[in-house]
Amino acid sequence: MRTSLRPLLAETKQCIHAAPDHVSLERARLVTQAYRLHAGAPMPLRRARAFAHILHHMTLDLDTNPLFAGNVSPGPRAWMLLPEYGFSVPAQALVEKPALATLLDDDVVPDDLRAFWKKRALGGDAGIGHLIPDHARVLATGLDAIACQAEQAPDDGSEQAVFRRAMAVGCRAVIAWAARYAGTAEIAARRGGDPLRAACLRRVAAACRRVPAYPPRDLFEALQAVALLHMAVHIEGHGYSVSLGRLDQVLLPYYDPARDNDDLSELLAAFMLVLEGNALWGSHSKTQPITLGGIQVDGRDASNPLARAFMVAWELISTPEPVLFLRWHGSLPRDIKERAAGMLAAGRNMPMLVGDRATIAGLVSARIAANDAADYAIIGCNELGVPGKLMWESVAIHGAGLIRELLIERAAALPSMAAFLAALEERATAKLLAEVRWRLDARQREAACTPTPFTSALMDGCLESGVDLVGGLPYMSINVRDAGFANTVNSLAAIARVIYDEKLATPADLAAALEADYAGHEPLRRALCGAATWGNDDSATDRWALAWLEVRDRACRRVEQVLGIPRLLPELVTRSLHHLEGARLAATPDGRRAGDPLGDSVGAVLGSARRGPTALMASVCGMNAALHWPGGYNLNISLPATRWSQPGALDEVIALVDGFFDSGGQELQLAVLDADTLREARAHPDRHPDLIVRVAGFNARFGELSTVEQDELIARAEAVG
Repeated sequence: MRTSLRPLLAETKQCIHAAPDHVSLERARLVTQAYRLHAGAPMPLRRARAFAHILHHMTLDLDTNPLFAGNVSPGPRAWMLLPEYGFSVPAQALVEKPALATLLDDDVVPDDLRAFWKKRALGGDAGIGHLIPDHARVLATGLDAIACQAEQAPDDGSEQAVFRRAMAVGCRAVIAWAARYAGTAEIAARRGGDPLRAACLRRVAAACRRVPAYPPRDLFEALQAVALLHMAVHIEGHGYSVSLGRLDQVLLPYYDPARDNDDLSELLAAFMLVLEGNALWGSHSKTQPITLGGIQVDGRDASNPLARAFMVAWELISTPEPVLFLRWHGSLPRDIKERAAGMLAAGRNMPMLVGDRATIAGLVSARIAANDAADYAIIGCNELGVPGKLMWESVAIHGAGLIRELLIERAAALPSMAAFLAALEERATAKLLAEVRWRLDARQREAACTPTPFTSALMDGCLESGVDLVGGLPYMSINVRDAGFANTVNSLAAIARVIYDEKLATPADLAAALEADYAGHEPLRRALCGAATWGNDDSATDRWALAWLEVRDRACRRVEQVLGIPRLLPELVTRSLHHLEGARLAATPDGRRAGDPLGDSVGAVLGSARRGPTALMASVCGMNAALHWPGGYNLNISLPATRWSQPGALDEVIALVDGFFDSGGQELQLAVLDADTLREARAHPDRHPDLIVRVAGFNARFGELSTVEQDELIARAEAVG
């Protein structure tokens, strides 16, 4: 198709962003009907037949984006509810967009639906998600071949045989759903009107007659197949962070430079708008990442023209989703580095950067096979996964909160810093043991109550073993989210200096100050704040980062030994949890008062990185990410637009990034911010409709963010201005 797609791209983007958030009850009604119809069936078959019922009856949305088929609801920003988990707005949505708090109030969800699911819902507000289907394998074989494999397996009446039948039902349902889209698109194309729209709909119809049932024959069919598979995974019941994986690698076999280059970036932009239009939670970010670049197993550069084209495509549309991650390494071509650095220097806040050296080494250290580690991709905010093999489940450990508890409960039994660390390790181990046991129990509940046979068919080994993905993947590690890491480090540094070295107060004095939220203890609080300097390349503080990491990792090893489980993968994923969890946490020994946000990454607490970005990077690189952060972290660094957006800054950005990753850095989130621009955008959002910002673990249009998030971004910009 040689005609420019830009008019339709603009219309599609406007259609998505102009729509208000509202609720669609369609899926909730259909899944309820199916549960009643198939109440006596084993749960995997009940789930598969419910999935098929939804796909057979749901309204098909080709109005939002006529360039590709695929949505989870009848229209843009029409929330697709997941009653199997409950009826609630995700907690992080309430932080990011408080206006969504009333979306499900009153009688939006009818009483009969609430009554049916009251005792059946698993709880929570979202499906499992946090996974990467094995798109390369599915495209190469097609769903028909996967369904045939499941159908031809011996049916001995076992649970495994039942699960394989459910997988086949799911695959056949998606094939039929694609055929419905083909027929609907053909009818829409015959209605006349805009010739370009009609041509696009005919192309959609032709593709949906073939994919995802059979292997695609060209790039468009491959993209259409991925779009349908992605939406189907959400419709089956998965929530946050269904990743597209390494799409530049997955799509390469279907890319023909002679045929595709004329409109390549426009085609990829149209595909990205399918992801932006995903109506699962309306305008609330679903964190749907695409990973580009990286190295091959043998260490050679794996980047290709599609990696370049995806970055150009994102610039064409500048939407919050999808999020682009670029795997950075020593042999990454200069033009790709320049494209990424140029986007960042221009304030695009995109792409996020991940260093192959430390990341692959960390996964290998966690006993991931080298060839799988080299194939890693980002799953959600910044978590690490392997397509089809390693999904993300997590438990949280709040080091600063544990330190607070320890002081309040055992102040008299902490005569030295050595005794303090020993007690902290004991407490961390007990807390982690309880959390991991809960997660293992939750895994069993999920497999029993909300299995996802179709999604499991897209993952490695699940069809062969006949089990759900939450128990059947090659790597079933649990991530340990090190929440409020900077506050933990600063708390230890402050205690060591103020309490044990300078003896300005006793542990009991500090415990009293914490219980009083520092009321009447301001001199002590000032001393604690002055001693807490993580992120400034200060060895006196940075050594406490290593002390905490060693405590945490020893706790992980002890839990693994007690429970007989694979390696736990420590990581730091924040998104907006630093606000949510900070609001729930009382005062901490770093001088932080009750309710204040926690640190937003592995970097310094907001406003405390006084020595600039290179000092902050030095502190972070000193932690040895390959050893201590095998599950991934994010480092947020803000740079002033007055300097870094200048033409000559491109080489400086590249040098800064190269230096970070060469020194062992793992993940880097660079934002070039201007406080005045952000303030104007807050006052006049209509003047800056495409101001896309990266908050911590998600992207958003600045004008749609909550005041809390806007204030944080302005504060970041002021801190570096």
